[in-house]
Parts: sequence; C-alpha cells; structure tokens
Amino acid sequence: MPFSTNKLAKQLQPLVGRLFDAMQGDPETAATVGTRLVELHCVGATSLRATIDVLSKYLPYQPEIAAIANLPERVGLVIGAVAAGYTDKMQAFVLEQQESVSQALVRANKSVQLNLKVSEQQFEELFTYSASGIAITDLDGTVQRANAALGRILRREVEEFEGLTLADLVVEPDLPLVEIALTELVEGGKHRAEERPRMLDGDGESVRVVLAATMQRDVDDVPNKYVLMIDDDSQLTLLGGQLQYQSLHDPLTGLPNRQYLTTRMESLMHAEPEHGVTLYHLDLDAFSVITDGLGRQIGDRVLRLVAERLSTVFAEEKAMVARLEGDEFAVLVENAPTTPDVNATISRIEAELSEPVFLEGHGVAVSASVGVLPRLPVNTTPAEILRASDMTLRRAKRSGRRQWGLHDATADKQEQKEFGLAAVMPGAWENGEISVVYQPVVALGDQSAVCIEAELHWEHRDAGVITHDKCVSMAEHTGLMLPLGEWVLRQAAAEAVSHTGMLAVCLTESMANNPDLVRDVRRVLDDTGLPASRLLLGFPVHVLGSDNGEAIDNLDMIAELGCAIGARDFSGSSTEVELVRSLGVKAVRIKGRTIRPDELITHVLEDLVTFVHAAGGLVVIDPVETEEQASWWREIGADACVGPLYCPEPGVSWPVSC
Repeated sequence: MPFSTNKLAKQLQPLVGRLFDAMQGDPETAATVGTRLVELHCVGATSLRATIDVLSKYLPYQPEIAAIANLPERVGLVIGAVAAGYTDKMQAFVLEQQESVSQALVRANKSVQLNLKVSEQQFEELFTYSASGIAITDLDGTVQRANAALGRILRREVEEFEGLTLADLVVEPDLPLVEIALTELVEGGKHRAEERPRMLDGDGESVRVVLAATMQRDVDDVPNKYVLMIDDDSQLTLLGGQLQYQSLHDPLTGLPNRQYLTTRMESLMHAEPEHGVTLYHLDLDAFSVITDGLGRQIGDRVLRLVAERLSTVFAEEKAMVARLEGDEFAVLVENAPTTPDVNATISRIEAELSEPVFLEGHGVAVSASVGVLPRLPVNTTPAEILRASDMTLRRAKRSGRRQWGLHDATADKQEQKEFGLAAVMPGAWENGEISVVYQPVVALGDQSAVCIEAELHWEHRDAGVITHDKCVSMAEHTGLMLPLGEWVLRQAAAEAVSHTGMLAVCLTESMANNPDLVRDVRRVLDDTGLPASRLLLGFPVHVLGSDNGEAIDNLDMIAELGCAIGARDFSGSSTEVELVRSLGVKAVRIKGRTIRPDELITHVLEDLVTFVHAAGGLVVIDPVETEEQASWWREIGADACVGPLYCPEPGVSWPVSC
C-alpha cells in the first residue's frame, strides 16, 4: 500500500539521524538507510539516483558535521554505504520476486490437473504483468515465449524473440556460463541457477542483466522447459560507477579529491618516472575576504574558476589538478623533458589567478601561496609527502602573500621536532616537567636587581632544557599560552609575596589581548596577597599600537589596579615613542646589540633613552652578553639589562642567585 506524503516523511525522518551517526562514526552503518528505502518500496527507476544526488548536495553543508576531518571522503563513504545497502536489498528483493514467480509457476504446473484453467490464468497474469523479463525456452535454448518486460529490457519487439536461441541473445564470451548453469539444473538436481551475463539488445549493444533460471517438468517429471527471469543490472552498475566517481572527486569543482590524489601519487611512486614527479601545494591568499565580503556563493564560483585556470596552466602536461579541502589545491606533475621549470610554472600560475573575473558586477581575482616538492622523495608514503608539502607551504606563507618556497628536508626535520614538542607540551605541563624560574633585571650602574622576572623552564627527557622563548613560541602557536600564562602569573605571585622586590611577567600577544586578562590579574592578586604595586606586566609594544584587540583596554584597567606597565620589543619608531608617552609606561625593553653602534646610531639611541627617561620610564636592554656591551649601553644612558653577563642561567627559585 503506498504511503501518503506525511506518512512517508515520518518513515524517512529516522533515516536522517542514522546518516548523521554514520558521518560521525562508522560510515558502513549507513547501509541500513539504503536497506530501509527498499523496504519502504522506494524502488522507482530513479529512486537511488535521486537519493545519491540529494545526499551529495545535503550532507557536506550540515553544521552538525561541518567540523569532521576529511569531510568529502566521509561523505563519499557514507553515500557509498547507502548505495551498497540499497543495491543488496534491491537484489534480494528482485530475487525474492523471481523466486515468488518461479514458485508460482511451479505451483501452477503441479495444480494443472486440478484446475488447469485457473492455473493458466494465474501464469498468464504473472507472465504478462511481471516487472521482470520472462523467457520460456526449450532444453536446447530456443525461445518459445517472451513477455513485454523482456522486450523493454532488450529493446526488442516481443515477436522478435520467437525462434531466437540463447546463443543469439547472450554475448558470446558469457554464453558458456549460462549453458553450464542450465545444464546443472537438469543434471545436478538444482532448483535454481543464477548468473550475470551480458545480453544483446535490438541494436546489438550489450546489456548487463541478472538471469535466474528454473526448470519446468512435464506430468511425468521429465525436464522439458527452462523459465528464465531476467532483470536489467545496467542501471545499478551505472550508479555504482557514478558513486565511485563521486567518492573520488570534489563535488564543487569536479576535480579529483585528496583520496584520488594520494592514490595517483602512490602509483607514480611505484612507477618511478624517469624525470621525476613534482607536487605543487597551493593555498589561496585571504580567500575569506571574498566569502565574508561577497558571500559564499561568489566564493564557490571563485573556487571553480581557480580549478579551471589551474587545469589550463597544466593542460600541456601529464598532470593531476586536485582540490584538497577548502581553498587548498594540489597539482601532481609527471615531469617530461619539455616540462617548464618551477619558476616558470609559478609565474604562469600567478598570471592566471591574478586575471580578474567579473561575478555579479564585482571584479574578483586571487593570489596563492605555493609549497613545491620538485621531486617526490622515495621510500615514503603519500601522507608523509602531503605533510612535507604542507610544511613547505606554511614556511612560504610566513613571508607574506603570494609567496612560494621549495621543500627543505632539513627545515622539515627541525620543524617536525618542534611541532612534536609543542604537541606534547600540555602533557609535560600536567606532569610537572614545566616549571617557573626567575632571572634578575640588573641595574647597569651598581648591578643591583631592579626586579625579578618570571620565566618558563622545561626539562625534557630527550631534548634537554627548553628555554622560555621556545616554550612561549610553542604555547602561543598551539593556544596553550592563555592557561599557561595565567599559571605562570599565579605561581610567580605566590613565590614573590614571601620576598621583597618587584615581580615582572612578560605578556605574549594572546595574553595581552585576552578579554579575561584583567579578571585573571585581579584574582591572582587577591588569592596570593601580592600588592599590585609590586607587579610589572610587560606588553608587546606592537600589540599596543594595533587597532584590533583589547590590549589597550586591558592596559588601562591593569594600570588602575595599581600595577606597573612595561613595553617590550621596543624599536623606537615614532608610533612606539608616542605610545610610551601616552600610556604611562614605566619600563621599555630594547633589543640588545652585539656590535658597538657607530656615532650616528649612538646619537639616535641616546635621544631615545633620553625621551624614555623624560616620560618617566626605565630603559632595559635584552640581552647583554659581555662587559663591553654593558659599558657602551651604560654610556648611552640605559638603566638595566637582562642576559648571560650577570645571570648565565635563570635561577630555579626566588631569590635568584647569579
């Protein structure tokens, strides 16, 4: 009985939840969705095709699953599982129908003596109205009767079948399979045989079918006829091919996806082409400017345009252009003697992408940063190659927009080591491997301690001691710096409250812009009892000069608490000088020089020191390594310094012994 629209919607609603569960868990569980569609009799000629089309457009854009890693690949796997479940259930459904028809035929034959007229009528109804093709042949394979459904499947008039043999209808290479199956029905005592041969339609084209055969016997139980049930398998085969294409291609651009690229990469690595293989890994610069400014629809059209233009650049090469994810693309080039060098290729890419295109009245163009592996390394995996290309790309992007760089194995190894340390840093902190140590800020005059500065110290079991600057760099890169910075402040304040002197804590960019910075500082002061006047917080000066972020507001409120403010990484630009004057900075930290400045630079530095003093601040030099450096910085008028001259290594606790 057919469902109404509302009832069908209620039946289909739970299947959506199964799809989401499959996206987040095991994709194979989505097979139950395909099975359920067949159970609901959603088995029209275009049902599976329409289902795959809807899912391929629907799943990738659902917010519940947008953050899933390798989203296009998982969508392909889930859709594949749906189609597999549908196909398996459909085939079982067809076989059940065939079995039902076959059993009906057998029952009709056995009951002929009781009610021949009724049996013949039932048989004729099944024969005439069955959705499956039916052919009745004699034992030598000559067709005696065929129904209209078989005519539709093989594109022939029903009358054309009369007198044809299976040798006329089955593609020659597949004929032995059918003959063996029919022989086993007669000689082997089987009740049913099934094969998937190709049959010839009226135009001589082959059609893949599912052929199920049973045998009729006469009243003396002697075999005399074959009943063949034939269903078109080409649609499922075609849909299977389409599904495979979708699982290996990006639905937006039509380019090969990451999975297809890695498969091709692995194949080329095994083949070892004579002139090697080059990989270009591209990331569009500031693509979010387009999507945020003009909308996602324009962004999608730009991505399709980039795909077309990259394909144009490499049209003369044996190359695969792929979309990895988001606004990242890759090009795998099998080099030949005529392949342009990397410089020429990058120039062509830049020229193609920078040509504006007008979309809805907007002239839009893009640029890309590119990481290049000029020759794929041997004895490695596609995953490692893509990791190397990604690291090469990131190094190129550090130089700005529209940059490119070549793979550097040494730099890769060093970065991988650093990334590995950054990845395990939270665990090291949890296990107590990271501690707070202290170093003095020393007056250049009498070498007394102006204040004590808190720093991070990591005793790594393999890498040894990891310094404060390295710890900060890794923590800032991974997002660990905010909780770690608050912990440093709390640990240092708890230590400092038992001693005299000023405590200094340098803030990173993320800490300076942290909306909760003032709250954290207030809590630490309240919990530890450290007077605000004994705490100096150093802000990165470039952050204070930025129009974005909350650093200036944080600075003002922290100053209201009574804390002293410092500015670090000071270079002396006019903007920074104005900031020092307007913000009431108490200490300015200037990067040290290893070589004595010439007369002109000396005068500039003297004027800078004089200005900072006039603004009420101290000048701290970081680092000072030799007595000679200390002497000429003292002559220029600097007040204090940090570094190995007076404290070769930070102390482990306060008070510091240097």
